[in-house]
Amino acid sequence: MKKWLSALGIKSETKTEEPVPPAPKVYQSPALNLLHHQLRHNRKYHILDLAPACGTNVDFFSQFACKIYIEDLHRTLTSFDFLSPEDGFSYEKVFEYLLPYWKNTQFDVIMVWDLFNYLEIEEFEHLVQHLAQFCRTGTLLFALISTRKYISERPTSFKIIDHNHLLYENNSTVLRRCPKYQQSDLTQVMPNFEIGNSFLLRNGFKEYLFSCK
Repeated sequence: MKKWLSALGIKSETKTEEPVPPAPKVYQSPALNLLHHQLRHNRKYHILDLAPACGTNVDFFSQFACKIYIEDLHRTLTSFDFLSPEDGFSYEKVFEYLLPYWKNTQFDVIMVWDLFNYLEIEEFEHLVQHLAQFCRTGTLLFALISTRKYISERPTSFKIIDHNHLLYENNSTVLRRCPKYQQSDLTQVMPNFEIGNSFLLRNGFKEYLFSCK
């Protein structure tokens, strides 16, 4: 067909297709499994999820007596109209504005997912400081830190399949540099939390379950 068009002096147009993100994959999640066992007590939990609302994740936590707070923090941060330093800008004020909770609010679980990979060290530090105000001793924080040189431009969507499995869904084919936070960085930036458990996965992520001191 292309040869016939060329002979007739007609240029054929070839469609350029947008790259398609890889198909979602399911991986084991030993840190989620530990978190699940920690929640199996007969009391009410307050859970903060810093990712977009996901029905399957809400259903998973709803098996426990709980109140779930959902904040799509990455999207909010990237669309937030930051003030300049001359206008009194500070990350402390930003997080007070974006995550306003009553002084007596105490979370039992915070699901950070892979958000930390998309924060500069100063943002990371101030976010954790802000969250620590609403944690009690023993509050659990679930996070996935990438060990790869590059990560997707936008955070991965995680869906809980069961207490031991997560579905990973990439939202972009565009890559950005990963800060590759080491355990020493986490200890320095998160003085109010200690590492309870960590698991290096074959997919390039390291799962952490932190506990508030």
